[in-house]
Formats: sequence, structure tokens, C-alpha cells
Amino acid sequence: MKKSWLKTTATYTMVGAVHEKGMRRGFANLTDDLTADQVTEFGKILTELTGDTVEKVVLNDVNVITA
Repeated sequence: MKKSWLKTTATYTMVGAVHEKGMRRGFANLTDDLTADQVTEFGKILTELTGDTVEKVVLNDVNVITA
């Protein structure tokens, strides 16, 4: 069996004064070698730009397994 990376996406859930229950911001076409530090740093940038707080980040890696 061979496992091949296909894509990675990230969904940041942000909370703030306008959307107290949370608002999701999705990002696609990320690299396969994404690090936790990069995810954290991008969350800090989003916080600065929007004034909201990052509540959580969900990363999804899609792989294809072939025989």
C-alpha cells in the first residue's frame, strides 16, 4: 500500500464581540509540511487583523491510499 498526500485545510474558529458563538474561517491549499508553529503564528496574525480571539483550529489532511 502507498499513502500519498492530497491536500491540507485549516479551519480557525474565532470568537469576538460581534459573533460570540464563534465564526469559522477556512483556508485551503496548504502545504503538506505545515508545522504547529506556522498554524499558531497565522492565528496570531488573524487575531491582530480581526480583533477576535482564536478559539480552536481544526486541520484536515487528505491522503490517498493505493495498493
